[in-house]
Amino acid sequence: MSKHHRTRVKVAIFVCLAAVQALAPLSPAAAHQDAVIHGIDPADMDLSVDPGEDFYRYANGGWFDRTTIPPDFPGIETLSDLEGRTRGQLIDLLRGRAATGDVQVGSDEWKAIRVFEQGTDLATRNAQGLAPIQPTLEEIAAIADLEQLHLYLQTSVFKSTPGLFFISAAPDIGDSSATVAYLNGPSLGMPNRDYYLTDDAATSAVQDAYIATATELLTRAGRDGDDARAATRAVYELETALASEVFSREETQDVSRVYNPTTLEDLAIDYPLMDWPGYLAALGLADVAMVVVTEPQYMAALSGIVRATPLAVLKDFLTLQLLWSSSASLSEVMETTAFAFYGTSLNGLEVMAPVEGRTLDQVNVYLGDALGKLYIETYFPPAAKAQSAELMAELVSAFRQRLEANAWMTASTKTEALAKIDTIRIKVGYPGQWLDYDDVAIGDSYFSSALSAFNAWYRYRLDQIGEPLDEDAWPFPPQTVNAFYNPSGNEIIVPAAILQPPFFDPDADAASNFGAIGFVIGHEITHGFDLQGAQFDAQGNLNNWWSEEDYERFQALNEEVVAQYAAIEARPGQFINGQITVTENVADLGGIQVAYDALQDHLATHDPPAVDDMALDLTQDQRFFIAAATVWRAEIRDAALITQLASDTHAPASVRATQPLRNCDAFYAAFDIGPGDPMYLPPDERIVIW
Repeated sequence: MSKHHRTRVKVAIFVCLAAVQALAPLSPAAAHQDAVIHGIDPADMDLSVDPGEDFYRYANGGWFDRTTIPPDFPGIETLSDLEGRTRGQLIDLLRGRAATGDVQVGSDEWKAIRVFEQGTDLATRNAQGLAPIQPTLEEIAAIADLEQLHLYLQTSVFKSTPGLFFISAAPDIGDSSATVAYLNGPSLGMPNRDYYLTDDAATSAVQDAYIATATELLTRAGRDGDDARAATRAVYELETALASEVFSREETQDVSRVYNPTTLEDLAIDYPLMDWPGYLAALGLADVAMVVVTEPQYMAALSGIVRATPLAVLKDFLTLQLLWSSSASLSEVMETTAFAFYGTSLNGLEVMAPVEGRTLDQVNVYLGDALGKLYIETYFPPAAKAQSAELMAELVSAFRQRLEANAWMTASTKTEALAKIDTIRIKVGYPGQWLDYDDVAIGDSYFSSALSAFNAWYRYRLDQIGEPLDEDAWPFPPQTVNAFYNPSGNEIIVPAAILQPPFFDPDADAASNFGAIGFVIGHEITHGFDLQGAQFDAQGNLNNWWSEEDYERFQALNEEVVAQYAAIEARPGQFINGQITVTENVADLGGIQVAYDALQDHLATHDPPAVDDMALDLTQDQRFFIAAATVWRAEIRDAALITQLASDTHAPASVRATQPLRNCDAFYAAFDIGPGDPMYLPPDERIVIW
């Protein structure tokens, strides 16, 4: 399945430090460094700029000047630099192990290598054309009535067609000790409902590009041009009708909206579209008596929409789902056709990433632990895990101290908040037990092998429904360059791959590490107490632990954050959506405060290291804030920025690098910034929640 559709299938409530875009090749910025520099690199800075004038440029100007966005990537940022380095390491591992000739046939490692080899064998992929999906295309074409449509939908997710809804497995947010079935809404072709329901010029251009690309996909699948255009237009109207019924991004911030436990009896009454017992039985879930409906309004409307839609249009909807989702695993012409929309129209990319990188995406997602074992053995020393875990414990301690000193929260609520921080778990590096891939079958095509890997993963997840939650499980492989907070587990997951420079360097000074990875982990800790995280208690259950007056104060503070960020013009004429970005912005604001406090606590018990900063003579506080600003530095294409502002819950990088600092009193003292400086934010406008 393509990256677009597979991410829609893996539904769980996680919040991460950044929205990971398509992985990038190593950028010119990452290739820089004649000598190893630990911590702050003066060559990354622009010392001609007054930090009070433009701190973003002051901290990152040298990096900006030598950084060029590769043609196959929407932008370059600190994360993507590290992703590029990690990508190179992983490709080298796959190639190196294959070259040895001593990999056991049928082993997990062998399967990862074979999928990689199949994906990079463009000659075979091109020769096979649409043959790998032809049986499914014919199965869809043979659907003769709604009853047969319903039968197809029972197992469509196993055929690279997510359908009109799908089941996922995740912790019960009402009782996090159990894994339950979630019934989710549709996998639409565009990023979110707003792309269908907005009619401004920029969005209209994206809609036109989407329709044009979908038409070309149908044409390449054998449909006549006029017929393909008419079919695509009808499918687009269907998708628009579906989109109009799903929750907005603002509405989903209230977790209670998407948590609707429903018995099978009520499911049949409220949502009569399907034979739900038959549907669940086809998925191997015959014993399931309750599902959590995440889109009740959509599911209630779906039966009427389906009845009002011609069967031919419903079949074309499924056909296009199959073409979109399988395109990355078929011939080059299918892959480049889909790329014209997802790559160029949405993100401004000029060319696709090299085939090795595109294939690596599939291996990482569906055979991630097989590759992760090799990665950990080769690139992650035990000392790095121990040192980073110590730093994270200091961050948790600093957050706890801030809770104890909190002036706006009453004692009863504070007691619950302290219980939550005291039970938070941090998973560092890699899991204690690896997944196996015994059920993955290597087929005669890249598509069939990738689909088998997806189906094995999906079957593994479904088998967990009704079972006690495995608290030791990891949702992401260790080579993931990101960090995550899971509210249902009240846990933070910090994969090994992000514990590398410039985020974490065992040989760097404390200020650099606390400013970089400390900011990141502080951000994740704060997610446990943002508008969504605050709805979960210490055990990870959806439970109101707030007094009424405290929650009203909390909401008022969040509204201040919404207003502050909504006033920021991210590009000419386009402002940040303060409402949909509020949880990430609150996490950024809390993250910088927590990381700064943790550094001060650390320095109180440790001697500052001798640092060679090439005569810059920076203080520890200055190094901290400079490191924090480097975490979010980025160059981004305008098309990608437009897409980010329309669909991402994170503010743009330039804002994340500076706005949290502007709300931190210590930042002004560190650089002697005062009234009249563009970076200055008056004290009465600075927001501190946590």
